Amino acid sequence: MGFLKRILQEEYPYLLAFPAIIWQIFFLYIPLLVIFIFSFRDYSESYGFIGWTFSHYERILKPIYLHVVFNSFYLAFATAVICMFIAYPVAYFLAFRVRRLKMFFLFLLVLPSWTNIIVEVYAWFFLLEKRGLISRVLYSLNIISQPLHMVNNTFSVLLGMIYCFLPFMILPIYIILEKTDRKLFEASADLGASKFVTFRRVIFPLSLPGMYTGFLLVFVPAFGEFAVPALLGGAKKAFWGTVIVDKFLLLREWETGFAFASAGILFLLLFFLFVYVFVLISKKIFKNRFSMRIEE
Repeated sequence: MGFLKRILQEEYPYLLAFPAIIWQIFFLYIPLLVIFIFSFRDYSESYGFIGWTFSHYERILKPIYLHVVFNSFYLAFATAVICMFIAYPVAYFLAFRVRRLKMFFLFLLVLPSWTNIIVEVYAWFFLLEKRGLISRVLYSLNIISQPLHMVNNTFSVLLGMIYCFLPFMILPIYIILEKTDRKLFEASADLGASKFVTFRRVIFPLSLPGMYTGFLLVFVPAFGEFAVPALLGGAKKAFWGTVIVDKFLLLREWETGFAFASAGILFLLLFFLFVYVFVLISKKIFKNRFSMRIEE
């Protein structure tokens, strides 16, 4: 086994990635290609396949759907940013302040992911509804004069999204902070830096890759999320995920649904490109500032 392991790692390392590549080809790239091809198909139940058309993409440029894109982007971006502000102190606490109960806290963090997201969203629905626990407690304490209905609005959707996607932000930041060499903190203290300066110049810059990863892990699924907006948002506001589901299941406009899904993927790819360029620029700026301080 040792000889085979050495051969695979040193002489044929690409063979180790072969199973993952095959899995991605059959379960990711081929389905995406099928979605993209079907989005150009002009099909009628009466006449069958008619030809190829761009008309399905033209619908996306309508003001109502552009507004849906804005709503989805706003919701996903707000979810990612708020999760980042909540997740960083939690990840910092787990990485540097907890020792004996670290695995227990990590278990509690991962535990909600074992539950179906529909069950979690329904739990929030019963908490936020007019006769829910939160409204009853506030009413019994005379904080509100009448029961408060806190569902079917953007606030309830945002709250549900934060709850569902917060672990995806905490774990990448925690992994980066946990792997940070503690000797850097000792060296910073020996040079006379305070704890705040050490955090600002050492810990925070090193944790940026985890923050970028967590942001993408939250933003991408939040942009196309369907269950949370459908159950907590009601019918007042439409989001990208709910529109795609309606195209497939309610309106039976499959080709249009394929086009909307392809457009969503294209938008996310453009956003990835923007984030990648932003990361490169920020690294270059940080590197230049660091080199200037060393020269001084």
